[in-house]
This record gives sequence, structure tokens and C-alpha cells, in this order.
Amino acid sequence: MKMTSEAGGRNLRPSRGVVATGTLISLIAGSVAMGALSAGAAELPATLLTTASTWKFSDNGTDPAAGNANRLAWTVAGFDDTAWKSGAGAFGAKNGAAVPNLGSGFPVTTVVNQYLDPAAATKVDVPTYHFRTTFDLTNDQLGAISGLTGSVVYDDAVQIFINGTKVAGFADDRVNAADPATQNLTYAGNGLSDPVTSAFTVPDAVLHAGTNTVAIALYQDRATSSDVYLDLTSLAPVAEQVGAASLSDLVLGVGSDETQRNLAWYSSADTAQVVQFAPAAAYTGGAFPASATSVAATGGPTTSGEFNRFATISGLASNTAYVYRVGAEGAWSAVESFRTQDFEGAFDLLFFGDPQIGSSGNVANDAAGWLDTVNVATQTYPDAELLFSAGDQVESASNEAQYQAFLGPDQLREVPFVATNGNHDVGSKAYEQHFNTPNTDRTAGSGTATASGGDYWFIYKDVLFMNLNSNSRDYSTHIPWMQQVVAEHGDEATWKVLAFHHSIYSAGPHATDSDVADRRANLPTVISDLGVDLVLQGHDHSYARSYLLRNGEKANADEAAGADQVVAGPGGVLYVTANSASGSKYYGLQASGFPWLSVSNQENVRNYSAVEISDAAITVKTLRSQANGAQKPVNSVVDQVTLTREADESGVAQQVQVTVPEAAAGEFAWNIDGTNGLVDLGTAVQKADAFEANGAINPIRVSDTRRGAPVWSISAQAGEFAAGGETFSGKYLGWTPKVTEAGGGATAGAAIGSGFDAGDGLSVASTLGSAAVGHAFGAAKLGADLFLKVPSNIAEGTYTATLTLTALS
Repeated sequence: MKMTSEAGGRNLRPSRGVVATGTLISLIAGSVAMGALSAGAAELPATLLTTASTWKFSDNGTDPAAGNANRLAWTVAGFDDTAWKSGAGAFGAKNGAAVPNLGSGFPVTTVVNQYLDPAAATKVDVPTYHFRTTFDLTNDQLGAISGLTGSVVYDDAVQIFINGTKVAGFADDRVNAADPATQNLTYAGNGLSDPVTSAFTVPDAVLHAGTNTVAIALYQDRATSSDVYLDLTSLAPVAEQVGAASLSDLVLGVGSDETQRNLAWYSSADTAQVVQFAPAAAYTGGAFPASATSVAATGGPTTSGEFNRFATISGLASNTAYVYRVGAEGAWSAVESFRTQDFEGAFDLLFFGDPQIGSSGNVANDAAGWLDTVNVATQTYPDAELLFSAGDQVESASNEAQYQAFLGPDQLREVPFVATNGNHDVGSKAYEQHFNTPNTDRTAGSGTATASGGDYWFIYKDVLFMNLNSNSRDYSTHIPWMQQVVAEHGDEATWKVLAFHHSIYSAGPHATDSDVADRRANLPTVISDLGVDLVLQGHDHSYARSYLLRNGEKANADEAAGADQVVAGPGGVLYVTANSASGSKYYGLQASGFPWLSVSNQENVRNYSAVEISDAAITVKTLRSQANGAQKPVNSVVDQVTLTREADESGVAQQVQVTVPEAAAGEFAWNIDGTNGLVDLGTAVQKADAFEANGAINPIRVSDTRRGAPVWSISAQAGEFAAGGETFSGKYLGWTPKVTEAGGGATAGAAIGSGFDAGDGLSVASTLGSAAVGHAFGAAKLGADLFLKVPSNIAEGTYTATLTLTALS
């Protein structure tokens, strides 16, 4: 729910979710101003380049940096382009015609050579065209602007450079994925039927006084593409802001646990800013509560010429509504709100496949589909506690107009958003500047200077979530990171959910891509070994649900296709691939069946998945957010499956028994039976104000000969002791773990005292023993001496509790 701001104002991008106060002099991205702007003593032209600007260009299918170790040598001043052709925009070709006809909206002034050999019987398109031009800025003009904003029309893909720095890339994911030695001369793009218009921004940091060089690489989608087109319609100065900062791009992100929320936003000025938050009950009369808590924000410059800010709200109470705002005095955002719910128990999350705003070539249509899906999902599940992305938020990572559209739904400021890093989210740092992810390790899956994001984890209501940056296939960082997270936090959760963008068990065309096959060869066994229950994926723009898979193979040969109830044994994992949530792009299903597929679906209508999680089960219900005829209306079910576990899947249970006598002095007598599952602590002895008993668990033997020697640990947790209708807490039981037979790098866990004296005893999971990554092969035997100390007012009886031991590996 959005609340009224204390003061109105104007925003750099008016349709973004945060309204700022203060006055701003600027050009809106993609527009062309009439006349000139005055900024102090500097006169700023409306635009530095237009369609009619003259360019030098190469259309002969050669690499302009051939023989140079720097593939971008052609994008900087001093490059010799005297042999290149010269012409004014717009540039284009279609089917080799002397007068290309790309439609009335795309006139061509300069015709470029379309074919490598126009006389060949089988004509092959020039893969990449190269363009260069310049513009001048005075010192006064440079000091008066915060950057530039541009608009470009292209078919099929472009990369734009200023003074040798890439400032924009559209539909260029295939370029980024190519070997750098071939990136100047390759096919790329999405093969759309008409040219696409995109806006971009240029930070002032890449500009200098004097002559600035603009270079553009224009890519054909394929060797048989019918047309090519380029028109840089404007490159306009954005005047330095006068007055307070304008704020935009506010996102409410998930925190490390349910007591936190992470925030990210953009600012037009590099000023000190905070987040203020307070219980909504204190927000009365339109005045933000004076009692609000302030948290300082951090941040820095963005790749789009703005400044981002991160802050974390902590110490939240359950079942409470809060209001918040970001900024500083004189420049506050609108007042937003969110609510917490129970911190324990069942909850729903909403899972969305690749919105990829801009993929269709029509940002407005993609944004409308995305907004409608979010509205349908949150209206159907008004108590949903997380909005979860499969990745590819936008088509082009550096396109802020696409981000503006993606961030349009108010729900992204009201319900914690979980961002997954997709292949269209890299090539720019915008992903990690827009999303404030918790517990992020940027060394895991680190990439190039333009890579964005890392691996991160969080715990939400008894579920451990791990999110991988699958753009990197550096398994030597991903795998130890997952092992460490599970070793340190696996005991804190009932379920484990993993997310990454590149689906390894889909039904679409990417299923047979070599990079996907490589991930499928390296990740499944680790995922099974770590006890992951559910994997959420995207990338293939069609719906798929796997059988339960263990180490990449069908875990149960008898599992029927499309079963609505599945029961996982040890290592069994359910993989779900989401269809498009925006409708910007759909992929067809491959005709050949895949052994991992239980369900696949492609109807070319928008979907979302409601993931309902309780202690006993996870249900994944995929629904249509767009009707497919009268028989399949909005919110009709595409697929539904409920995942449960086999009994005692989590480990081994031993019974712990103790007899509490009448409150009188007596001798201590007890026996340990190591041949069955009962650990008898005997008859407790009264000492002062407590009964005490001692014993030892039946020993546990561990053997590990797996390749790579991954981390393992064994922990235990005691339930309540019960005798008839009487009970007492498992916290009164403590232990001292020990390695009774050394081997395999095993080490004993820490001693835990009885909660009678302090703490929670064994009522919370505690480590019996573990071994680190890379430990020696071999076997070990683990034991533990038990110590029970309970108040002397406990009723007489023979009490029994369950000590559940869980192995994580």
C-alpha cells in the first residue's frame, strides 16, 4: 500500500515508483528537447547528435581491430578510419535492394552493403557493421551536466561506446558470451521483425572536454537476416540538478531473515541519505512519525550516471505493519508500507519466470503484462510473503528504461523481492546496483568487470534459500560456497530451496545448449548431497517440472508422469522451470522427450507459480495469469505438485529414557544398552534442587570416501520428555561430544550444558561431529556423554524423549 508523500515534486523518470521533492532541470530519457538549456554560464544544446549526423562506417565484414590485442581499439580517438565510408543516418539495408523498404517508420538515408559477397549464388549477410563519429564539449558544458541521454533505433543488436567505454548494449547477450577475439565480428540479436527503439544514459565520468568519440557495433542476427538498421536519433545533455536529489527505483528486498528488509534505490545526487521506518500505527495526520528509526545508507555511482543507495531495516516485530521512506530532509521519497507476518509456520511465496522487459521490442506491452501478472498473483495470494524472480528482469542489462518498467509494480515496494541473476542481467553492473541482496559472496561465481552479482543466501521461516549466479560456471567457487552455507546454517531450516537462472531440466531449446549441459553435468550430485529439496529455475520461457531426481537420475523408477504427490527419499530433488511472467518471449517445447521431464507446458500465455511451504510439505501450484480461451481462464491451474519426504529421511532417531524417583535421597543406578535404540539414563539422583542423571548415546560411525571430500556434519536435537500426561523440556539435556575412534578428519562438536543452569541445552540442534572440505578419507566413530539436570519438582515417572540425529553432507 502506498501512502501520500509529505510534499510533491518532479522525478527524473516520472513513472518510477518513488516521487522526490525539489526542482530538477533535465531531459527525460529518450526525448529530444526543443531549443537549448541554460545551466549557469554554459549553453547546452538540445542534442549533440541527431539522425542527420555524419558517421564514418565499415560494412565490408572485417574486424576493425584485427591484429590488435585490444578489440576496442577502433572505439577510441586516434583510430584510423580514413578508408571507411561516410554517410548520414539512418543507415539500413533489406534484401540487397538499392532502395530498402523497412516500413514507413524506418526510412533509410544511407544504404549499407548487406552481403559479404553480393554476387554469390548463396548470399551471406555481413555479421557486424562498425560506425564512428564525434561531438565536442567545452569545459563549462562538461561541468554543467550530469551525463547524456540517448535514443537509438536498431535491428538486430547494438553495442555503444563513448571514448572506448561501453555505455549501452541491446540484445547483445550473444556478443557478451562470445570469445572476446570474435566479439567485433559475430552474429547477435533476437531476430525481431521490426527495428527496436531503446533509450540509454551516459555518465559524465566517461566524457571529457574537447572531442569525444562515439562508436557503435551493429550486429545482424544471422547469416540470412533480411534487413539491418541503425539510427541514433538523439544524444542529449542532462543538466546538473539544481536543488534536492530526486529518488527513484526503490525496491524492498528480502533480508537475512524475516526480521530484516533490505532496501535499494537510486538518487540523482551523491548525498548522504537514510531510510526511516516506524510502526504504521504511529503514522497519523499525514506526518511521518518523529519516533521513526533512521538507518544510514551506503552506495556509490551507477553505470547509468546516477547513484545507488543500500540500507537494511532490522529488528522487525512479527505481525506488524510498518511505514518507511528514504532520502534526506527536503528530499524524501513517498511514504511506503509493508507488513510482517508470523515468524514461524507456513507461508506462500510467488515465483515469476523471466519478465525480460523489452524482449518483445515493445517495452510498454511487456510492462503491462508483467504488471498484470503481479496484480493477479498478489490479489489471489494477498498474504504471500516473498516475490521470487527466476532472473532476466530486463532484456538489456544497461537499459534503464527497461528497469523503469520492470520496477513499476507497487508490490515491489511492499513485499520482499528476491532477485535472481539471469544472462540478460549481466554486461552491466545495474543488477547489483538495483538489488540489495543479503549475505552476498561476490567471489563465488565472479566474472568480468561487467559481471554483476554473486551468490547469496537467507533464511525465511525455517527455509534455507540459496541463490546462485549461474552466469558463471566456476564450480570451484559455487560448490564450496553451497557446502559451507549448508554446513553452517542447514540445521536452522526444515527445507532447503536453491534458485538459479539457467534451467538444467527444462523442455525448451536451451535444454540442449552446451553451457546448460555443462551445468547439468556438474551440479546435480552436489545438489542431492546437500539435501536440497526444491530448485527454482528460468531461462527457457516454458514450464517444466522434473521427476524427483537423485544425482541427476530419476530417483524412483515407479514415479508416474504428472503425479500430483511426490515423496522424496534421501537426495531426491524437485526441479521447476517457470514460463514467462510478462509474455515478452515464449520458447516452444523440443519435440524429443527428455528422461527428466514429468510435466511440460507451453500455451504462450503468462504464468506464475504459488509455492506453499509448511513444515510437512511444499506445494508448487502453477497458474495462468492470462486466460487461454474460455476453458482455461485466469488462475486456472497449469500444474500442481505436493512434495513430502519419506519418514525419518532426515536421519536416525534414538530413544532417551530416564526414571525420576520420588523426591528422596537415593543411590544413582543406571545401564547403557548399546545394542538397541534405547539410551537408558537410569534412575536420577536428587542433588539440592535438581535431579541429575548421566549416560552416553549409542556410538555413531561415519565413513566418507567421496571424491572431493566435501564437508559433512552430524547434529542432534532433543524433543520433550514425556511420561503419561507429564512433560519436561528437552533443554534440560546436555552433552559432551567426542571422537571415540579417530579417522576421516572428524572433529567433535562443542559441549552443551543443561538448560537448568543456562541456555537451551539440546532443545536446539547442536553439532555432534563434523569434517571440513578436503578432509582425509576414512571412518570415525562419534559418541557423546549425556547429562540431564531437571528441577526437583518434576512429577514422578519414567520419561522418554526422542534425540533426532541428522546427517548433512
